[in-house]
Amino acid sequence: MKLWRSAGAGVLVLALGCLGCSSGERLHPVSGKVLYKGKPLAGALVTLHPQGSSDPRVERPNGFTQEDGTFTVSTGQKPGAPAGQYLVTVICSRTVQPEGQGKIINTGGDDSVDILGGVYANPNTSKITVQVQPGNNSLPPIELQ
Repeated sequence: MKLWRSAGAGVLVLALGCLGCSSGERLHPVSGKVLYKGKPLAGALVTLHPQGSSDPRVERPNGFTQEDGTFTVSTGQKPGAPAGQYLVTVICSRTVQPEGQGKIINTGGDDSVDILGGVYANPNTSKITVQVQPGNNSLPPIELQ
């Protein structure tokens, strides 16, 4: 009887452990475009932060903008985002070159700055929100000033 109880407990532990192996949330395709002062913003990191969740373990869907300002979102390595309401952050880092210097040689240090001044970098102060619905999501343009 003890053997069966131990085996049953082991199976239960394995089954419960596998429940955490995947989020179980269905991901939905998300695409959009970022404009800065009316022009497409290339090379920006767009991150969706689930509203109501400050848990750092929750994956944040994100994507980088292309030359034309368009982006698609992935969660981890999978395309799309779970349905829900999100706060959006946008960071656009560029390498800065001190005046009077020649070309910058990458020394491994942090030689970049957010050209948006960090205004759109904090989910706690972001005023940009989007809703991801089940199915395909083509977000309205995100217009930054």
